[in-house]
Amino acid sequence: MSASSSVEPTVLDILSDVLRETPDGLYAEPVLAAHGWDSIASLEALAQLEDRLQITLDLRSFHAAHTVPDMVALVTDAVAGKARIP
Repeated sequence: MSASSSVEPTVLDILSDVLRETPDGLYAEPVLAAHGWDSIASLEALAQLEDRLQITLDLRSFHAAHTVPDMVALVTDAVAGKARIP
């Protein structure tokens, strides 16, 4: 199992919870702003991702992630211990 496939369900669960949208809805429209992604949602998602996955995300890279695939890639890299530069 790849790191991406093991992290993706957790990322989707957190984004779904924060944005009050189903995973299918997030896949259908992957742009986070289309679901009400704002500074409060962003901080809530950041806190949940870091807490649940025991990672630290680079804030600039986190804010540069504008889509669900971007966020999955960012978190996957963090879990794998790689730095991701925006």
